[in-house]
Amino acid sequence: MASSESRKPAPAAAARPPARDFLAHLEAYLARRDGVDKLLKISRYAARLALAAGPPLPPAASARLKSFESSVGLSRKAFRLGKFVQSLNALRDHPHPPPALALLAYGGEGVYYFVEQFVWLAKAGLLPAHLLPRLQRLSAWAELLGYVGSIAIKLEEVAKIESSIKKRLAEGCEEESEAVWTMRGKLLLKRMSVVQDVADAVMALGDVTDGKGLLGSSTLMASAGLLSALISTHKNWNSC
Repeated sequence: MASSESRKPAPAAAARPPARDFLAHLEAYLARRDGVDKLLKISRYAARLALAAGPPLPPAASARLKSFESSVGLSRKAFRLGKFVQSLNALRDHPHPPPALALLAYGGEGVYYFVEQFVWLAKAGLLPAHLLPRLQRLSAWAELLGYVGSIAIKLEEVAKIESSIKKRLAEGCEEESEAVWTMRGKLLLKRMSVVQDVADAVMALGDVTDGKGLLGSSTLMASAGLLSALISTHKNWNSC
């Protein structure tokens, strides 16, 4: 951390890592489960948005786009096999018993990913189709509760980072100091993460309420999904 005596111009150039080879970076990104999943998510919601808000398409083209969107949605579920384990590990990393918000966030997320495995099996035809509505409703409720907990946790983290920035400035650090610059970068990412969770929570709420009222807008749901996918892709790209 920089102190008040190291008052130099914005060290943006020094603080940023050297540019990576694009193809090597892309390979590392695509090697991640989340990397491929988010590209599929972008494809799915871009197709859904085109169907909802784009100009009218010929019936054959519209049918192909709907089939593509549905197939991509099923493919994404396959990428979630075993993903509930990361939620269990996140809970294990907390002191026992874990705080209520952590239990809500990671517990809800874990149940969601666990149930989604059976949703995928039902949609793929291995499990009886009559189980699908109950599985999807349980999955949607778990997802929504998980996002409520996650948003609450991240808002607390945003407040802590903002408080740390104010403290640094009060101690004499300049706005352009490396410490403040780094914390502002973390603050931006955390705020983006909150926006992403809110967008995903809106979609989960739409599933829980069966798309009643404003939540029945195909354009709104597709826009929320695309926004979430783009933010997540940006975060994953920068972290790999």
